[in-house]
This record gives sequence, C-alpha cells and structure tokens, in this order.
Amino acid sequence: MSALAPAGRASAATVGLRVFMAVVSTLFFLFSIAFLMRMAVDDWRALPRVPWQLWLSSALLAGAGIAWSAAARAATQAALLRGWAAGCGLSLLFLAAQLWAWQAMLALNLRVDGNPANSFFYLITGLHGVHVVGGLAAAGVLGLRLLRGAPLARLRDTAALCAHYWHFLLVLWLAMFALLFLVTPDFIQLCSNLLR
Repeated sequence: MSALAPAGRASAATVGLRVFMAVVSTLFFLFSIAFLMRMAVDDWRALPRVPWQLWLSSALLAGAGIAWSAAARAATQAALLRGWAAGCGLSLLFLAAQLWAWQAMLALNLRVDGNPANSFFYLITGLHGVHVVGGLAAAGVLGLRLLRGAPLARLRDTAALCAHYWHFLLVLWLAMFALLFLVTPDFIQLCSNLLR
C-alpha cells in the first residue's frame, strides 16, 4: 500500500461529505421554500412561542461541535476518545431535548394535524434529528477504529470530518430554528414593505 493511499481516502471522504451536505442543504432549502409558500394560505397560524427546550438543544448541538473540534485536534488517542465521547453524548442529549420539545408542543395541543405550521415544525425538526442520528452512526465507525487502535493521524482525519459535519448541522439547525420561529407572515410583509 502506498503512502498516498490514506490521503487519497481522506480526500474522497471529504468530497463525499461535501456532496452529501450539498444534497441535505438543497433538501432543507426546498422545505424552506415550501414553508414560505404555504405561509401565504389563510389557514396558517404561526407557532405561538419557542419551547425553551429548543434553546437547550441548540446549546447542546453547539457543544457537540466544540467537542468534535477538540477531538480533531487531539494530541493523544485518550484525548480523542474524550472528544468523541463528549461529541456523541452531547448529540444524544440534543436528540433527547428535541423529543422533550415535541412533548412540550403536544402539551400545548400543538399537534401535527392542528395547523400547517405545526406540521412543518415536526417535519423539519424530525428530519434534522434523522441527520444527527446518521452522524452518530458515522461517529460509531470512528469509535470502532479507536477501539482497534488505528493510527492517531487517521483517527484525527475522521474526527475532523465529524467536526465539519456537526458544524454544518449546527448552522442548518440555526437556520431552521429562525425559519420556524422568526419568519412569520408579518415579518414577510415588513420585509416586502422595506424593499419597496
């Protein structure tokens, strides 16, 4: 095996991740357009308030990204393991906080079938959660490599891909969070009035 093979694999993995993130971005962009178009129909009622659990989940996802960055810069396998464990743990807590937010929404009688805005909330947050679960599956591969004692440089390359993906998930989450709770028909009207 040549010395260039690992770099070639890392390059292919990076390209693959970027293509995947472009596809995911397009999917969420299309959902955003559908959200904005559906908002123009008379039966639309904006979500009344942001469940506090979503603020918590945002902080947890940011923490996961920081942990993945630390893992990617780790000087030892033990430090990388700590970053990996923190990144995975915070991501699992993010998912738990999202489910808790769903319960809070249901307790307010904001069900999926109650209003189109509710439906978009569950669709977008659920789809984002699926992508976090997919990231955790990829992180599981890194965990197996850690247990098998793979070279630190290779582990750091994989952790760097995880960090890149988690930062993407955070930016995507913040954009969807803003879409769901800040973009209202009144906001759209205000923006259109300012542009005239």
